[in-house]
Amino acid sequence: MHGNLATSRPVLERIAFKTSRLLDFASRKELTAQTGHEPEYWPLVILKELVDNSLDACEEAGIAPDILVQVDNDAITVVDNGPGLPTKTVEGALDFSIRVSSRDAYVSPTRGAQGNALKTVFTIPFVIDGERGRVEIDACGVRHDVEFRVDRIRQEPVINHAKAQSSVKSGTRIRVLWPDLAKLNG
Repeated sequence: MHGNLATSRPVLERIAFKTSRLLDFASRKELTAQTGHEPEYWPLVILKELVDNSLDACEEAGIAPDILVQVDNDAITVVDNGPGLPTKTVEGALDFSIRVSSRDAYVSPTRGAQGNALKTVFTIPFVIDGERGRVEIDACGVRHDVEFRVDRIRQEPVINHAKAQSSVKSGTRIRVLWPDLAKLNG
């Protein structure tokens, strides 16, 4: 009888779970890992990433950088005199199934090569707010109004990207609409 008990013992069967990577930038935990900084430093992360991108763009175009930074209660804005952020780059940064980088495959001194700066800029306001994040980009004659949300049932980003004509023909203006700063510590 003891032999039958041994053969009737339940067997642990492990099932592999798949997790979508589409929300890698849409939680405090993941953004802290992506940026290397806790939420209270995210306003500085946004400034650093946007200024780094401006410097890189001007440097690659052989233009002496002229960068304006404005921080107020409801937005962080960085304006540069570079060649302008192409629509293709904005659209690539909004595709959370891939990473887009013009530096990742090159061995050279650079301020960043992970290809995630714009992704973090789009998602940090969402993570702090908990409902949505908004970013405005004006470059190359195009205005990009981007709203980032999450479909919590499907576990995927919901991105509203509206394009319109912009008076900014050269350079780039990025305005990150800032949610209630009190939520940073909540």
